[in-house]
Amino acid sequence: MLPRIPSFGPFVLPVVAVHGPGRIRCPIGSPRARVCFALWIFAVGVILAALPSPAAGAAAPVSGPLVRFTVFGLRPAGEVAFVPKPGAPPQAIRFYPTARSPRYEYRGSSPLRFIDPETNAVVAEAVVPPGAGEVLILLSPSAIDGKAAGARRFEVTMLEDTPARHPSGSLVIVNLSGLVLAGTVNERPVSPGPGPGAPLAVGRAAEVRLSTSAGTRRLQSYAGTIALARDERALLVLFPPFRAGSAEVQARLLVDKTGPGSKTPSRK
Repeated sequence: MLPRIPSFGPFVLPVVAVHGPGRIRCPIGSPRARVCFALWIFAVGVILAALPSPAAGAAAPVSGPLVRFTVFGLRPAGEVAFVPKPGAPPQAIRFYPTARSPRYEYRGSSPLRFIDPETNAVVAEAVVPPGAGEVLILLSPSAIDGKAAGARRFEVTMLEDTPARHPSGSLVIVNLSGLVLAGTVNERPVSPGPGPGAPLAVGRAAEVRLSTSAGTRRLQSYAGTIALARDERALLVLFPPFRAGSAEVQARLLVDKTGPGSKTPSRK
């Protein structure tokens, strides 16, 4: 005689080979025993299928490396935001006139998209290189009409912003002016090409003089002296002239600390 097969929740399984009034007899080896066994297997399968998966309800892991970044822009038009990870609400970017933004974090697929929080329209895209731990993203007004369909309002320039790449006591010139510039940094000849240049060791002070050609003449584009405290570094961003045809660039100087214990990315 075989034992009674137990009951599971709402499923009551057949009794196999249990003798007695009202009981189903399923002698071993008989066709009825095979039917009972098949019904038992079917019921177990239904129960297992109804059980919740261990991963059910768990949030899907966010793919993509973690990117830490700051932002700087020249008179950004309107609000700019980004989505820090899939499913998260947009987070507004805070701009400072002469300093990097606070430090933000992003985890997701590339590119990192900046949006207009009112319309969700993409206003800029930044393709972050693999392995970049911390970057500075510069937003400059696009030459394309921002009202055109699918147009981006900002051009993106990105540079690695780690102390190893840009150490204290150094100056990086980022030429976004569109002009061919040449001059000196502490009387050392320099010719800042388009985009970010290599760090220049300047110590605690840098006297910068840059000019551009206009026919046979040299016209001054920028002149200034930069003073750095201990553990500070400087970033000189040169934007296009405010007036078309002018040789004088719009310059923004960003200075921040790189030493241990520094919690803010910039000083204003």
